[in-house]
Amino acid sequence: MYSARLVCSDPGCAAEIAGETPTLHELEALVCDCGCALEVIGWPDVAAEPLARVMMLRVGTARRVPEAA
Repeated sequence: MYSARLVCSDPGCAAEIAGETPTLHELEALVCDCGCALEVIGWPDVAAEPLARVMMLRVGTARRVPEAA
């Protein structure tokens, strides 16, 4: 799902909306109520679901194994 802030391309209208579509192609095809194309002006700052998980790993120094004589 793609979410974006959009603004009307007509300077006389300048409507601003939040759009959400399943594909980027559909997001680009959205039109304003006045009939003009909408342009993406921003993306949401916060995702509804976490996009990544941070894992902390403890790294220690390797012990040197004595060589066999």
